[in-house]
Amino acid sequence: MRSIKSWICAISAMLLTALMLTGCSGSAAQNNCNFVTVDYLSLLQWDGILYGDAMGNDPGSLVKGPEIGKITYNKSEHQCPRDEMQDGDATVLKTGTPLYAVEGYKTSARIWAGDRLYMASTNPSARTINDLMDIEGKIRTVRFISGKDGSDLMDFTPEANTVFIREFPKLKYIPFQELYKETKGWVGDNYWMELEMTDGSTIRITYNTLSPSFQTAYVTPELAGLIEQQRKLIYAK
Repeated sequence: MRSIKSWICAISAMLLTALMLTGCSGSAAQNNCNFVTVDYLSLLQWDGILYGDAMGNDPGSLVKGPEIGKITYNKSEHQCPRDEMQDGDATVLKTGTPLYAVEGYKTSARIWAGDRLYMASTNPSARTINDLMDIEGKIRTVRFISGKDGSDLMDFTPEANTVFIREFPKLKYIPFQELYKETKGWVGDNYWMELEMTDGSTIRITYNTLSPSFQTAYVTPELAGLIEQQRKLIYAK
């Protein structure tokens, strides 16, 4: 059974990403020293994009493509690390860790770092969810999962599945730190959901009912209504 705790950590990693992007800059940023052990969440930057460890997401049968580079700087190896991430930087991955493309996906969406899968969490060039995730035409099934243990609750009906698969990648991308500020902390109830891809890999996403939004996009009224209609079917059984 897939642990939901790992996905909660992934949400925390996205929050950490937001803090990194909106934190200190200039001379003050060079003087932030750690005098105790810092328990970093695993992030890396490549080609201007921040990626988070895809823990909790099943990589399925994804395979490595060509090597595209290496990690050249590890924040955890420095007592006084620089705040702002640069290309080739990582928080946890060792210096020299090779980076690979993921077969079937753009490197702007997914990267292998050694034997760990990393997924884009922030992309300044993205305009849509598909720009961030590269999922158009690749989603097989959408389902609700338990917020307690990550177990499957219910797949969307075939008709709703078709609509979600068509509309979700088109949503306008908004960086999580902006959405977090606009919604005053992304408060409200959440639905835990999972996208199963045609290659067998999965992506966990979280839907906020109060906004309504996913981590990096507000939803359209049509999609919001669809999600609520499908949610009710869980309790109609």
